[in-house]
Amino acid sequence: MLQLVELVMISHDVSNTPPDKALSELGSFSSASRSGFMLQTQKVEADLHGWEVSIETRGERKVFVASHREWPFVRRVEAAPDAQDDLRSWIASEEGLADLQKILGDSGAVLGEASKVEASEWNTSDAVRATLQANAHGPAKLTLAATPESREALYAVAHEITKTLPFVIAPVHTDPAALEPVKAAKLKLPRHATPTDAFAEIGKSVAAHWFGNDAASRGGLEPEHVHQLRVAQRRLKTALKLFPEWIDETWNTQIAPDLRWFGDLLADARDWDVFADTTLATYAVADDEHSQDSWSRPKHAADANRMAARQRLQDAMNSPRYASLALSFVQWFSALEAPPELAHRTLAEHAQKRIAKHYRKIERAPDLTTISAPTRHKVRIHAKRLRYALEFFRSIVTRSTRKHVEKALGNLQSVLGDGNDAAVAAQRLASLEEADDFQKGLAKGFAVAAQQMHAAEGERILRKIKKPRVS
Repeated sequence: MLQLVELVMISHDVSNTPPDKALSELGSFSSASRSGFMLQTQKVEADLHGWEVSIETRGERKVFVASHREWPFVRRVEAAPDAQDDLRSWIASEEGLADLQKILGDSGAVLGEASKVEASEWNTSDAVRATLQANAHGPAKLTLAATPESREALYAVAHEITKTLPFVIAPVHTDPAALEPVKAAKLKLPRHATPTDAFAEIGKSVAAHWFGNDAASRGGLEPEHVHQLRVAQRRLKTALKLFPEWIDETWNTQIAPDLRWFGDLLADARDWDVFADTTLATYAVADDEHSQDSWSRPKHAADANRMAARQRLQDAMNSPRYASLALSFVQWFSALEAPPELAHRTLAEHAQKRIAKHYRKIERAPDLTTISAPTRHKVRIHAKRLRYALEFFRSIVTRSTRKHVEKALGNLQSVLGDGNDAAVAAQRLASLEEADDFQKGLAKGFAVAAQQMHAAEGERILRKIKKPRVS
């Protein structure tokens, strides 16, 4: 069985130039050998748990292929040229496809009729294979594949593409037609996993969350896409806090600056969404019923600002800078190795140490009603990171921690978040020329009252949160 590093890139538009012509003009493809072939993908009426089966025809030659993707690797099995004509019979006869045989047998799945897609293939001098699938009804799909030994060459080709052509990576399987926002999936880390194994699994979860919403928002960036993209970035930040020993110079210089840039754009868009959809409406309702019409001007201004913020975010997500950020993130995560000094630490030891550190940050917080709003907001951030940490380590913490501590942390985050939203909203309203002095004063007073009320409730919740424990 062949193991490959595989990267999938898609493009909805290559500057009105056919994708194969655009790619052939890049340096990486200038001396590559090229062949055209027909890719026939067999449809299976069942979930194959990550497996994909296909028939690839190159001229007179037919190749049966079964691939299993386990980010960032793909296990690929190819049939000999003289293999049987029946794809299912080949799967049954191939020893390396025992997992797929069992899935097909248990499900009673049927291999349906093949769908044909014109494709071209390049083999570059650095042993990178590039397969371009042209689809008249969807985005062009470029798959780069190489052995682990040629990993750096693969990423060098990908970086050249993102700098020049509007291709974006799709490191997890996504349905191009799916437009619904994607929420984070629950993790179940094996108890015997090493910290590096756990970090890699968390990275896969973050990638699925991040790039799932990236793909879903290509058909139109909506408020929930923005929210889920921001949650994915926060989960990533928490993962880095839980595994700081894995952060290196590459992360700090090539990824972190652009991650902050993207995070700031997400935060601005999300704050305008919350302000326009929720908080501003609350202000208007709280005002005298005869003054409702006076809120129409700030409402229109808030809508204009939030659409502008969302457009800035969408433009950024279509830029080479964002494509490079996403690619660099995947490249860095795909090469994770345990720091030598931590190679023998168990996951339970690592998780307990990190959870305890985050818990101390909220346990030792002063009375929430006596500290400043910015300091209180930091407590909320610590609570949020602890909650994400417990979600990551859910399979190895105690039942009481899952049942009670996670819920309490969520309540604390929500209560303090409401107070912070009121403060941000007052700042946003103060920046609008369309709002009059009374409206700005109302928002400021509302924010002060909300923060006092939510600080008291947050203090009550905080002091009841018990120390999380790993089982």
